[in-house]
Amino acid sequence: ATKKAQQLTGGRWRVSEFRWAPAGDRLIVSATDKYAPETFTNKIYAVELNSTPTAQPRELFAPPSEFGNLKVSPDGASVSYVAGRMGSPFGHDLYVQPLAGGAARDLTAASIDRSIENYIWMPDGSLVAQVQTGFKTSLYRITPDGKATAVSGLTTNPLDFDANKSGSLALVGQTQTNPRELWVGTVGGALTQVSNFNDGLRKAGLVEPEVIEYRSFDGTKIEAELFKPRGYVEGTKVPLVVLVHGGPTGRWADAYNSHGSTWAQLLASRGYAVLLPNVRGSTGYGWQFLASNRGDWGGGDFKDVLAGVDEVVKRGVADGTRVGIGGWSYGGFMAMWAVTQTDRFKAAVAGAGLSDLAAEFGTEDSPTYDEWFYQTPYENLAAFQKSSPITYVKSAKTPTLILQGENDVTDPMGQSQQFYRGLKRYGVETEFVLYPREGHGFREEKHIVDYLSRIAAWFDAHLKDAK
Repeated sequence: ATKKAQQLTGGRWRVSEFRWAPAGDRLIVSATDKYAPETFTNKIYAVELNSTPTAQPRELFAPPSEFGNLKVSPDGASVSYVAGRMGSPFGHDLYVQPLAGGAARDLTAASIDRSIENYIWMPDGSLVAQVQTGFKTSLYRITPDGKATAVSGLTTNPLDFDANKSGSLALVGQTQTNPRELWVGTVGGALTQVSNFNDGLRKAGLVEPEVIEYRSFDGTKIEAELFKPRGYVEGTKVPLVVLVHGGPTGRWADAYNSHGSTWAQLLASRGYAVLLPNVRGSTGYGWQFLASNRGDWGGGDFKDVLAGVDEVVKRGVADGTRVGIGGWSYGGFMAMWAVTQTDRFKAAVAGAGLSDLAAEFGTEDSPTYDEWFYQTPYENLAAFQKSSPITYVKSAKTPTLILQGENDVTDPMGQSQQFYRGLKRYGVETEFVLYPREGHGFREEKHIVDYLSRIAAWFDAHLKDAK
């Protein structure tokens, strides 16, 4: 009415999220007045609308783990958020906490036990959650007592969604061969695709992957997508590239997105088989699986990669003498790790990798993620060194292409630079390409075209042209 903004907080506050209380008299916020990049200190506060900049937000709750996606129930009685377990720095379960006081309830640990990506409150007090389920993304309707029922009728994987009071549903959906489009329907009813933004990409001849399962060294079941070359003739053995996702608390999904499907589709169009394994530590398979590589990067997860290669060779698709590995972030770490542990891979591409975990901890923008896996290098240096590719770089022999954004603060430039220098020291064929202005995920089209061209050329030179 006045068209004037009112400042509600002052002082040393860092507000991360906020939501209106339904009554309109206050905001529920996630904030901290003790910000530190190496720790998560946010709590949940109430900020009254009649407060002044000198007034202090009123503390409500201090969740024991990092939390996010803060929302308020339609009746204003509860606050909800997504958080992990065991003090983890990444979300997994959906929690609801009464604003009047009392303990938070984990609504999804028992009923779903899969990573919650997003959720909304419905007018009747239930919730609809977007959930990672293996390679698929599902919607679940969750009652206030924690009972969960999968929403039927999905033929695409939600990337984002919303519903109105009448139950009409809109979402952005995608698969590996049908990139992001808008879908509309009802919660629990049929959905119809109503946009065709990516018709050109679909008509380019995207390869439909096969989801396969295999057993790793200890009997653990691993799920993976296998792309066979466009026009593949059954029984033909072709070069194989295995790609590892970022994270490790990430996953490959039935979705057309950067680094994974882009690389896979490019290579499949050039005569390669491509394997995308969701190794231990991936999301979408429950908390125990997610936490199973804690303090063990390059251990069981790497053995899962090797078992996947064995499986594709055993199926008669891959030529076991022409196998490459690649990835970005944690996938870049795994490529660096692989070339220091085995000569099995004949070519590697490491994008924004991690070569020295202790140095990474001290130079990245937020080390809380790494601390959950390894504590701190100040108190547990040996564990950081044991899992660092640079510790074993003198054993490397595999030709390795290193790609890096100059302004990356997630996995800083020094990680790639250090590994490149180590490879050069020991006479390993390598190239280091540094992209100006780019952060952890590239944004400039000319850079994306360049690094994809380099990836294709690198694997061609060492898996196809070299005998």
